[in-house]
Amino acid sequence: MIDMKRALLLILFVIFYFASCRQAKESDFPILKGPYLGQNPPETTPVVFAPGIVSTGLYTRDIAMSKEGNEIYFCISDIAATAIFETKLVNNRWTEPVIAPFSGKGFFDFEPHISPGGNKFFFLSNRPPEGKEPKTGWFYQKLWMMNRTDTGWSEPQMVEEPISSEDNEFFPSVTDEQVLYFTRSAKNGTPMIYRSVFKNERYEKPERLSFPVPEKGMLFNSFVSPKEDFLITCAQGIDSTNVDQDYYISFRMSDGEWSNLIKFGPEINTPGDNANSAFVSPDGKYLFFSSSRKDTAMVQVKGGTPLSTIIRTKSMPGNGASAIYWVDAKIIEELRLKGNILPIINDKARFK
Repeated sequence: MIDMKRALLLILFVIFYFASCRQAKESDFPILKGPYLGQNPPETTPVVFAPGIVSTGLYTRDIAMSKEGNEIYFCISDIAATAIFETKLVNNRWTEPVIAPFSGKGFFDFEPHISPGGNKFFFLSNRPPEGKEPKTGWFYQKLWMMNRTDTGWSEPQMVEEPISSEDNEFFPSVTDEQVLYFTRSAKNGTPMIYRSVFKNERYEKPERLSFPVPEKGMLFNSFVSPKEDFLITCAQGIDSTNVDQDYYISFRMSDGEWSNLIKFGPEINTPGDNANSAFVSPDGKYLFFSSSRKDTAMVQVKGGTPLSTIIRTKSMPGNGASAIYWVDAKIIEELRLKGNILPIINDKARFK
């Protein structure tokens, strides 16, 4: 009887041991608590956002957050997926990022944006418009939108005309007043920024923003602040210093017009980098931006370098693939002061 009890205890121990090992295996994702995935806030020097969690060495860009800060969305484009990922703060702990339920359905989804009120979710997708056959690659580039419901986001619907057109539309950004900013370009054409007012429950005919841009210059992927008092845009070929894709900012002036574009400094625009997307957190504290900069501190490939070192290096942000960085947003105010642009006192000031 004693031997049977000992055997039973041994069996229970073995079961418990392997169950514990399995549970540990399933919970390898670190415990992350607090705002911004529990990351230490940056100061005036940009740092990688959530290394190993969001920025992993895969091609990662575009970030969106709910107004409460308890939902974070970002994009990964890789051989296995071109999709929108999500992580949520549940019971004071961040969940492991997974492909969002509305993404990962055989289409390319990019550039998520949640309206300041938190009730609408916009994104770019190559899903075919109604009545059209699916096409490979980025044949279709259209804006899609979902409404927040009691059970999550509604089914995606393509944003209707006059936003959707025969051209490509991408990178949505919305203000408090539901004004929609986006990029439009003809097939293989030059992209430019457009603005559309939301009135009578629909978007009006978009108007192109009139920045002075050379014929071969282009503006694209603009984030607009909720108060519509500044926008951050990607640009290429607009002046002699703009050889690469760089980040610029423009401020709305008291007459409703936009200031001349001001280029961010070398802490944001690094040589050879590709600017693709910018975002300011809902609390206005941090500027997020994608960057394909290469960390010079990484191990350089040379004779005698072990394969394991190369693999590890390629699996880290700063390897030359796009990653997401963040920095204190007071850099925006510094640029406004540098440009001698007075802040708008009347938030209700409108465009002409």
